[in-house]
Amino acid sequence: MSRLILLSVPIGNLDDLTLRGKKVLEEKKLFFVEDTRVFFDLLKGLSIDSKTKRVFSFHEHSPESRLNDAKKFLEEGNDIVLVSDAGSPIMSDPGYPLVKGALEWGFSLDSVPGVSSVLTALELSGLPPYPFQFHGFFPRDKQKIKSLFSSIKLLGQTHVLFEGPRRVGSTLSLMEECIPEAQVCVARELTKKFQSVYRFQSKDYLSKKEEIVFKGEFVIVIYLEGLKEGLSQFERSKKLAAHYMESGSQKDLSKLLGPLLEKSPKEIYSSLMSLKKR
Repeated sequence: MSRLILLSVPIGNLDDLTLRGKKVLEEKKLFFVEDTRVFFDLLKGLSIDSKTKRVFSFHEHSPESRLNDAKKFLEEGNDIVLVSDAGSPIMSDPGYPLVKGALEWGFSLDSVPGVSSVLTALELSGLPPYPFQFHGFFPRDKQKIKSLFSSIKLLGQTHVLFEGPRRVGSTLSLMEECIPEAQVCVARELTKKFQSVYRFQSKDYLSKKEEIVFKGEFVIVIYLEGLKEGLSQFERSKKLAAHYMESGSQKDLSKLLGPLLEKSPKEIYSSLMSLKKR
């Protein structure tokens, strides 16, 4: 039976490619990749002949027809190798629709694992490793970032996110404002020549800012104990939300808290409005 193979590739240091991973790159012929140029550079760096490879781009802007192409290839008996620019093809890149499709179409799914920036950052952070949540990239909208920090404050635990060099400074400043008590690890350019790891409390970001080089790719690990026990989860969430009422959107906050508390956004919104009137 045809397979969709999820291949994890190095996140910076080519020596991190597993022996299985290199074998897949050498032997397989059909690849769906995030960026074809990056993929061909990877093959060149590993001295693997690319002339026999059939390579197709697959990313968030790919047309719907690309999924149909994948289905046709699998139906014809071809294995497809799904590859990101770095790391796992589903951790930060839009590989999941192809994974979902392959299983729905009745084909096999396999994984050839390798280095992960999420786990590498978690290991280097020195923060409690579990339970943790991975959120992908930070939202681009400032209000959505604030909502994310509100949910982190409610949930506590450890959280891992990606951020780019142009936005990381403003994101960390907003973190200092919203969750100053959080413990933070900022991991930069993991496994690469200029790898850097910065550990500090969120409230101390301004004093730490001068040390951080705002270039490259960043993984941010956040740890917060969360609100103390004593109130019901619903009552605790309302207490947490009180500071949000003046500047934030009650409707947005209600939508955020609804899935977390297993209540309808309408019910939460009504309760928050009654809290505001007190």
